[in-house]
Amino acid sequence: MYNANMKNIDSIKYFLDKWEIVDHGYDYTVPYHKTVDPHFKSLPTFVAEFHDVRVHSCPLLATMSNKLITNYVWNLTHSSKFKPGKSHNLWQEWGDKVIVDLPSVTEHFGKKYHYVWLPIDEKSANNPWHIWIDVISKFRLMEKRFSGDFTRYCYVLANESKYFQKVLKELFPDVKVIVIPKNETWQFKHLFVPSLSNSKDGIITPPIAPWLRHFKGIPDLIGIEPHRKICVLRPGAKTRKLVNSAELILALKGWETVALENMTIKDQMKTFAEATHILAAHGAGLINLLWCKPGTKIIEIQDPKMLHKKVYPLLSHHLDLKHELFLADTVPIETKNKSKPADVKRFNDLINFKIDIPDLIKRLD
Repeated sequence: MYNANMKNIDSIKYFLDKWEIVDHGYDYTVPYHKTVDPHFKSLPTFVAEFHDVRVHSCPLLATMSNKLITNYVWNLTHSSKFKPGKSHNLWQEWGDKVIVDLPSVTEHFGKKYHYVWLPIDEKSANNPWHIWIDVISKFRLMEKRFSGDFTRYCYVLANESKYFQKVLKELFPDVKVIVIPKNETWQFKHLFVPSLSNSKDGIITPPIAPWLRHFKGIPDLIGIEPHRKICVLRPGAKTRKLVNSAELILALKGWETVALENMTIKDQMKTFAEATHILAAHGAGLINLLWCKPGTKIIEIQDPKMLHKKVYPLLSHHLDLKHELFLADTVPIETKNKSKPADVKRFNDLINFKIDIPDLIKRLD
């Protein structure tokens, strides 16, 4: 066991004073709803480098000089994740100084200029939004910072992600990944540490969305002309399903329905690239907006109490899509013993949607 009093780094200045900026902060305006402040500012991005560091699957990084890296690389806060004594016993109190008990190092890696840290927590590891925006986007930072092929590095993942592995297998089979086993600590002689391109759940660095869309000139999408109107259903989801979907499908003339969970990654990409219109409830599957052609109309079905969820209106803005919110009635999902399912993040996600079909139909053209 490694016990140390560590300084929690919570200022971006620490990083910007030491390492070159890849993207400066951007100010942009997206008036997606009258009740939401339309002004947003993205954070600068960078690629840090550390020597003789310990990383843990929590995920956290402890430097040789006992600095605790939890922000700007992967957000880790006591108020929302990894509560001391509840989800972990790595520390008992959170603050500027943190007494951390890390398990003893089980693996040592001595190669320099080879390993890249890709931290993601267990609950986010199979969420497509987080994988594309918080993990795969870091390939761009490595490419931009070092003007080279990002596949030459080995990426160290803090938690296993079946979705990430699926994306790599279909799209990037040359990318090398190793995964830290749960509750283990590894030590690296040298480690590249790219920053987040996403802050406050949706304020992304503007260049990453078009970079992902044209990622290595994905050949299956070249030359596609949009010609389909797509309604995305969520038959396997536990939340945000359309309770009157049968009636809606009958009313949608000239539309087709898809269930993303039954499709390969490439088929999802092709479907969204072929769409002139997308109708879908708020959910991680909308990360496929990345593949829509500019000008595609997006109708996102949303809970009126969740207007602060700016994720997809902002993503559409950076991709030149026409994004509208359709605010639907919500139907609470009953749970046993007032406990939420293990794979549902928040209690306020425990809803389904009931659509005012005549009102929606008027909004579709």
